[in-house]
Amino acid sequence: MAAGVAVGALSGLLLVMACVGAQQTLPAGEGFRAEAEPDPLGRRGPAIVGWLYNERDVTVTNVRVRVEGLDGAGQTVASGEAYVYGNVPARGRAYFFVPVPRYADTYRISVVRFDRLEMR
Repeated sequence: MAAGVAVGALSGLLLVMACVGAQQTLPAGEGFRAEAEPDPLGRRGPAIVGWLYNERDVTVTNVRVRVEGLDGAGQTVASGEAYVYGNVPARGRAYFFVPVPRYADTYRISVVRFDRLEMR
């Protein structure tokens, strides 16, 4: 299991950019991609919401995603982390909601960690 965490942390270092206001499908680290956009209603304050797709052949759990807000020069101006709701089935998807201190021009989304869920 520790090896899975280490692999998850390393693969989570791969980052992607998402444009404000438009939901896009993007890579989110090795074996993952995301559809993300700013929370259109903002009922709980600024947040980025979307779906994380698991392109792996194994279900994952304890998935933590990081969203970094970037200014026009590509500098981080805000960030937030949160767990994806529930397990992410093999070749499936799960919803995420990540509070951020403020909205930004663009975003980087990454998978910070996850555990493989293996049934024996």
